[in-house]
Formats: sequence, structure tokens, C-alpha cells
Amino acid sequence: MQNKNHSAFYAGFSLFICFGLLYASGAVQRAFYSQPLFGMLAASVLAFLVPAAGLTAVLRRKGLLMGLRLGFPRFRMKKAALAVYSGLAVSLLVVLMNTMIFNASGTEGIELTVSIITADSLRQSFGMTLMGVAVIPSLLEEIFLRGVLQPVYEKLVGTWPAIVFTACVFAMLHGSLSNFIGPLLAGCLYGYLTYEFQSVWPAFIAHLSNNLLYLVILWLTDTYASFGIWEYFSFLSVIILLLFLYLAFRAAEDLFDDDEMPHFQRRKLPVLQTILTMTLNPGFLVFTLAFMAKAVFKVI
Repeated sequence: MQNKNHSAFYAGFSLFICFGLLYASGAVQRAFYSQPLFGMLAASVLAFLVPAAGLTAVLRRKGLLMGLRLGFPRFRMKKAALAVYSGLAVSLLVVLMNTMIFNASGTEGIELTVSIITADSLRQSFGMTLMGVAVIPSLLEEIFLRGVLQPVYEKLVGTWPAIVFTACVFAMLHGSLSNFIGPLLAGCLYGYLTYEFQSVWPAFIAHLSNNLLYLVILWLTDTYASFGIWEYFSFLSVIILLLFLYLAFRAAEDLFDDDEMPHFQRRKLPVLQTILTMTLNPGFLVFTLAFMAKAVFKVI
């Protein structure tokens, strides 16, 4: 029990460190005012790689390190197809959900990302934009959350509570209540893919597809806004979403038929004790308070 308490404490504290570094990333970006995209890349490395490396080092030194999921999985076309189709499907679902939220609140268009990312930046520095906005953030977030953090909680409480918990953390790290449900759903998918493949890389591919989709939508809406593209955006998104949902379910059905889908580890504790094990430690409580201060009370 003491080892479990120590694991939960270190994992929770790493989340607070991550949130604090994310909050401080504004200062990092300002330090690179002449190269804002490079500043975003540096901020992502600081906010996610540092906590991941720190948590791994502490757990290894204490003899509590669980099996990390950073290796490359054995390639299987059906499983690769499941990762791609489901990643695109959840990406489109999140876009549609955000569109409905923004329309309901009277906001025009979609708040895709930070203001320094524009269609012009895509055209002028495509490589840096791709790395700073799409590739590096998705890679480092998945290494920390699903590669390092999720295995710790799986060992403590079982598979599905760990997946849901890290998905909630993923949504909280976005620091916004208006953009909470989308990252929560996406995080559940990324967590499942990590467990399914026993590797973080399929989750990275799915996460990357989400970021790339947002960049494509940004470019389309900025370039063709004068053609009234928003009138057809939701309809086309629903059609494409249904297509990728169908393909994802077909891929999953084939894997079930071939008995290639692993069973979840059973929940190890009663529901209340499971929740308390994951959340009732100083690190996670401070992380939660910091999220509430930023997202709800606008204090920080």
C-alpha cells in the first residue's frame, strides 16, 4: 500500500509540475518573440518532456517504475487502420462539438489554436508550423500522459480507470471548460490505443491526425472564407465523420473476429477507493486547484 501511495504522489506531483510549466510557457514564447513558432516548440519540450523524464527517473530510483509503453509495436495492417480511422473520426467529432459550442455562444468560426498560427504562417514556414503545432506537442503529450503516466495508474487501479483518468488530465491540461469534452473523448481513444498496441506510437498517430486536421481546417477556412465555406462545413464534416466511424468499426470487428483485441485488466479496487487512490494526494489536489483557478475563476 505504501508503494501505491508513493506512486500516486509522484504521478500527481508531475501533473502539477506540467501544469505550472504550461502556465509559464507564455514567458518562454515571449523570450522567442522574433521566432514565435520556435518558442511554442521550446515550451512544449519544457512542459511535457521535463515532467516525463523527472517522473521516470524518480520511479526508477525508488524501484516503482512500471512498464513504459515507449517501444514500437509489431506492425499489423488491421491495427494500423484502426488507429488511423478512429483517430480521424474522433478528430472530426471534436471539431463538430467545438463548432456547436462556439455557435451556441455566438462566436464566429472555430478557435483553432493560439493567435500566432495563421494561414500565412502555414505558407511561409510550413515545416516549423508543422513541427511546433502538430508533431512535437502531440508526441510529447503522448509520451508523458500515455507512455509514462497511464502505466503507473494502470498498475494502481486497473485499465479503464487509468484510461479515463489520464483522459481527464489531458482535458484539464488544455485549461479550458469550453474545450473540455472534446479532449476528454480524444484522450479516452488515445489511452485505449496505447493499451491495445502496448505502445504510445499509435496514440501519437491518432493525436497527430487531430492536430493536422485543425491546421487543414484553418487553411481552408482562411483561404476560402469568401466563398461561404462555413455554410457547408458542418454537413461535410458529418458525412466524413460517419465514413471514418464505419471504417473504424469494421477494423475493430475484424480484430475481434481474429481474437487480437486484448482484454482490459480488471479494476483492482472498489469504485470509491479507485477514485481516492488516483486523486487524493497532494500533487493531484494542487494540480486540480491550479486548473480551477485558471479555467473557472480566471485567477491565473
